[in-house]
Amino acid sequence: MYDQREKAQRDYEWALSGAREEGREEGREEGIQMGEERGRKSAVIDSVRMLEDLLGEQQTEAAALMTMSLDALTSSVAKLQQRLSDRRA
Repeated sequence: MYDQREKAQRDYEWALSGAREEGREEGREEGIQMGEERGRKSAVIDSVRMLEDLLGEQQTEAAALMTMSLDALTSSVAKLQQRLSDRRA
């Protein structure tokens, strides 16, 4: 019975260790994805602010831009680029 209990304890510790490692790996992957998205979002926000500057408009507050989705920001960039293009024509 003692040997069985020892084996059960080792099996439990091994499973727990594996679960922890799996959790760490998932956390790393999620962190990488979040970092990449923040980087893309930051680049798009910079584009919005640069285009607003080129158009002579007041720049949108950075905090307001950060609350927008990446799709909404990309759409804003496209609209600003079109307005800049129309102005040059």
